[in-house]
Amino acid sequence: MLLIARASQDEILAAFAPLPLPDDPDRTWHVGPTAPSGWTAARVEEEVALPETWDLVLLGEVGDPRVVRVRTGGAERRYAWSIHDGSIPAEVPAAIASTLGMPDTEAPFRLALEEHLLGETTAEEEDLALSQVAEALGGARSRSGLPELENDTFREVLLDRGDASRRRDLAEQFAYDEDEGWVLTEIGGDWFTVHSPDTPELGAGPFDLDDASGADHPVLVLWRGSGSGAVLEDREDLMELIMWNTGWVEQNDDSAERATTGEALVEAFGVGEGARRLHDLCAARTVDGDPLAQLLELLDIPRTALLVLDDDPSAPEPLSVDAPGGFLRGVRRLFGGRG
Repeated sequence: MLLIARASQDEILAAFAPLPLPDDPDRTWHVGPTAPSGWTAARVEEEVALPETWDLVLLGEVGDPRVVRVRTGGAERRYAWSIHDGSIPAEVPAAIASTLGMPDTEAPFRLALEEHLLGETTAEEEDLALSQVAEALGGARSRSGLPELENDTFREVLLDRGDASRRRDLAEQFAYDEDEGWVLTEIGGDWFTVHSPDTPELGAGPFDLDDASGADHPVLVLWRGSGSGAVLEDREDLMELIMWNTGWVEQNDDSAERATTGEALVEAFGVGEGARRLHDLCAARTVDGDPLAQLLELLDIPRTALLVLDDDPSAPEPLSVDAPGGFLRGVRRLFGGRG
């Protein structure tokens, strides 16, 4: 369920504190940072007693009927509709916008609910639907004072390494697959980045790089958004995830996962004297300064990668190559991009 309440993050954390840790990690709660408007968003799957004085909006109950609850001044209203209905109750978007005191949110709430909360029946589908609701409201949030509805990623780049032949193979592959929109930027020391200028929040995965020779190193993905983070992936798509400074508080203690991530990074990049500093960086949830800059320094990866990630005007230009043409292009595609 998606909760938007006029309460501080600390107040919501106190209300959620009695909830037991569920067996399913996907059912743990997450509480976001409080917006200047005083509203805070949270994800919670269990029924929880909330102070009756809170104004709130609560969206989502798995199954049939679909439910939206709003509360203003202690008076609560509940709107329900069947998954077989062709539309949501007409008054729901206005009730939400009125409760939030944000008239600009009525239209995006109507669009989001009509598009995503009709016919969803499973917990997994509902979680996706509520993420899509949050995405649909992204533009309204900046204009209206809505809180951050989920831990967003705004920009993402993939870091890999390979010799000049591998880099050129990949650049030619990206030039041929224009629909994908990936570009390759050389950042020094055989390292390169891959990202999409058109959709910077959607990064390439390791399998997008497997058609070129030399795909035998771990891949590191850097992202910024609600905080910043990194994902370590190997060629079998095994992942280690680390996040810093997101402002979100989660129910589960991820200390063990953070320790595992530190060990995986040390092993993947052969960190020597800086191993202890790297473990300390991974263990921290909040970091002074830029944690990604500190991570790249410890992994001995050129910090030019951050210029690409941040779309800095001083970032190097992407590698420019012509897509292989005619018969040669067909041969290269048939044999996985190898010349």
